[in-house]
Amino acid sequence: MAPVPLEVAVFSVADALLSASLGASRIELNHPGSYPLGGLTPPASALSALSDLPIPVRVMIRPRGPPPPPDRTPDFIYTAAEVDAMHAAIAQLKPAMDARRGDGFVFGALTRDGRAVEEQVCAALVAGAAPFACVFHRAFDGLADLQGGVEVLGRCGFAGVLTAGGARGGAPENVQKLGEVCEAARRKGGLEVVAGGGVRHGNVATVVRGRGGAAPGWVHSAALKPDGTGLDEDELRRLLAALAREDEA
Repeated sequence: MAPVPLEVAVFSVADALLSASLGASRIELNHPGSYPLGGLTPPASALSALSDLPIPVRVMIRPRGPPPPPDRTPDFIYTAAEVDAMHAAIAQLKPAMDARRGDGFVFGALTRDGRAVEEQVCAALVAGAAPFACVFHRAFDGLADLQGGVEVLGRCGFAGVLTAGGARGGAPENVQKLGEVCEAARRKGGLEVVAGGGVRHGNVATVVRGRGGAAPGWVHSAALKPDGTGLDEDELRRLLAALAREDEA
């Protein structure tokens, strides 16, 4: 059995190339410098520069970060103009993508209260992204009903979901809820669960072992340097080594 594959969130072309060379199984491409905002739509030039990358590229589609204080509006609630911008970004980026490589998109939108999937918006975005697979990002963690959310994502046509298992804490702290999400995904036809949020080499074993349910099919980490300036090569090596050890256990 192969180790649980690792998806690395990157914020530059250089870090995407480095991640692939070190053994990452997939990358999530974000706009340079957007990590503090949770990742934003990258420029088409960055995606085009990765045309020869040997691993799949999942492209973030997110027009802005969370509302700045003192605005208490929940994140991932978009205006009609912002939804139009997401559609336009998908249309612009698709020509530089390769479905055979496994490329796809990552996005999500919530209802006005921030507690449910904005189903109509998401289904339309998924349809516009065809034939590329779509993953619902960590907007999922704000849902009032995570297991019910899995069913909604299936109706929308999503292929996967990126989740920490809840809005509080990261994936290592939420392994029980992650297991429940994984089990719900298995029952509903195999939605791919990507566990992310606070995943580092010292805790990834806890995440992939799971508890109280099925384990995630993928793990996700930005593997950033302590100062957040870019990919930490040593951390990524250690993450991959920890996953390999779990495969041998």
